[in-house]
Amino acid sequence: MSDEPITRFETAGGVRIYRLPLQVFPSLRAYAHLVIDGSYAALIDTGSGQGQSNADLEDGFVRLRREWNEAITWGDLSRVIITHAHIDHHGGLNLVRSLTDAPVAVHELDRRVLVHHEERLALTRFRLGIFLRRAGISEERRQRLLRMYSGGKDLFRSEPVETVLRDGDLLDERFRVIHVPGHCPGQVCLQFDDVLFTADHVLPGVAIFLAPESLTSSTGVDHFLQSLQKVRATSGVRLCLGGHDRPLHDLEAAVNTIASIQQRRIERIYEACIEPISIGGLTEMLYPGIGSYDELLALQKVGAYIEYLDQRGMLAIANLDEVAEDELGVPQYIAA
Repeated sequence: MSDEPITRFETAGGVRIYRLPLQVFPSLRAYAHLVIDGSYAALIDTGSGQGQSNADLEDGFVRLRREWNEAITWGDLSRVIITHAHIDHHGGLNLVRSLTDAPVAVHELDRRVLVHHEERLALTRFRLGIFLRRAGISEERRQRLLRMYSGGKDLFRSEPVETVLRDGDLLDERFRVIHVPGHCPGQVCLQFDDVLFTADHVLPGVAIFLAPESLTSSTGVDHFLQSLQKVRATSGVRLCLGGHDRPLHDLEAAVNTIASIQQRRIERIYEACIEPISIGGLTEMLYPGIGSYDELLALQKVGAYIEYLDQRGMLAIANLDEVAEDELGVPQYIAA
């Protein structure tokens, strides 16, 4: 059981929102949200399905009855919404499917992760292996990182999706869908009255993970920055509830802060390429001593910023002849 209390919010129209804390990984907490509008009830995200996460989710419904006098059961759910197809947000769907027949909704670009999960995992792992090789990672280290990538994700089993979301949809005549690719291809923010569920797109104190588009289309720095400006234009937002960290009350200020942080990271990567350097070498320079799964995340983040700069002609490959002739060649990037 999570030691964090369940928090209750209300929209301008009096719709109740409960924020359910979940320990999705040993070092990471996330939130599912339960929205209750009369007889309608929607669960937004399902946790990771790993470790304590499922128990926290089930216990959340018990605590709602005990602590908030909400007489809701799994059978009362009208809808399950997955904000984006990262395992800490959709992994608990296998459990949820066993407890409710409520239809599942996800954006069209993340649908395949849920309905063809095994296929998507195998293909992404293959592309990740190529990326790591081109980053200059040794074979032993590469295999270790690939095993780490698959760990946990291979526990999830494909599930059907009843509703495909697209930008601008009004789901169940309640949630306005805002497609915000970058962190994940099909990530969406959801606006209900004056509340915006921001998933992992706008967070106050969490370093938002970005991966290169070479691994997964509709990710990367450029998509993320464009999506930031898109969500900034959302009007009538009083409260933002993200998939991690604390609630936000000033959307524009949060977007400005995140955009500023991204710009500093872009500049930092560019300045670090004063001499020819690989993605692996750059990661070791910027994140010395990093290990475990954070090492894999750091390599992908650096790769995303290198990709962004390279797309804009701000970098050159110092060893172009070698890379052009050898598929195992490791690009050495230098500021152009």
